[in-house]
This record gives sequence, structure tokens and C-alpha cells, in this order.
Amino acid sequence: MPVLSQPRYERFAQGLAKGKTNSEAYLYAGYAAGAGKDVRSNASTLARKPEIISRVAELQSGQAKRIGVTVDHLVSELDDMLRLAKRVKHPAAGVGAILAKGKLLGLIVDKAEVDATVRKPARAPTDQKQMSMDEWQAKFAPPGTETVQ
Repeated sequence: MPVLSQPRYERFAQGLAKGKTNSEAYLYAGYAAGAGKDVRSNASTLARKPEIISRVAELQSGQAKRIGVTVDHLVSELDDMLRLAKRVKHPAAGVGAILAKGKLLGLIVDKAEVDATVRKPARAPTDQKQMSMDEWQAKFAPPGTETVQ
């Protein structure tokens, strides 16, 4: 993939590839520093753009090739660290090495996807699997409370 056509997008992708957080890369790219929440939100939106994701992956793979690091190499080093942790009887270091290996190999995902469905606990047993917010409030909301939309 060639350099991105929008200079700020390219600089943002380069910032992410260097290990900056979304917000740091957003400011690094030259975007205005508004309210903290706006920067985080805008940076997150920009980081999810397919062209940004592709460019960051390309930049990172190029960096790994330049320095000669492969997943196999990293896993080998983590195996060495795990053996050392066992030898010096430091289980926390061993657990860290195991977790890092799992992340490298894609067996552990850092960010869980959360279903946006609102699930309210039932005050009484029910067979109903799903109900709208209005139905739930009619059945379970305390008397005299207003309906929240």
C-alpha cells in the first residue's frame, strides 16, 4: 500500500506504528487538541478506518523485517524467559512470559467485543428471553417512576 493520500492520515498511521496511543497519534498528526473526550473519540474513529488499519499493519511489518524480528524469534525468547523464571522460582515472570506468547500467537485477545444490548435483571423468574425497554419498565420499574427513553 502506498503512502496515504491525506498527509494527516499518513502521519496518524505513522504515529500508531511507532507505538503511540490513538490520542497521541492524533495530536502528532497535527489535529487540534480540543476537549480531552473529543480527541479520544475522534482518534478512535480515525483509527478504525480501513485505510489507516492497512497502512499501520504495513508500516509495522516493514519495521519488523528491518530489525529481523519474527514471531518465532519472540516466542523463542519468551521460552528462554519462562525457563529462567522457573529456575529462579519467580512464577509471576513465568506467567507474564506465557501470556505474552499467547498474545503473539493470537490465542489471547486484548480487547473483548461487547454486545450493546441492554440486559436488565429480572426481579422475578420469567420465560421471556427478550423484552423491550418499555415492557421491562412496565413490569419491573418501581411504582411512580418515570419512563426513561
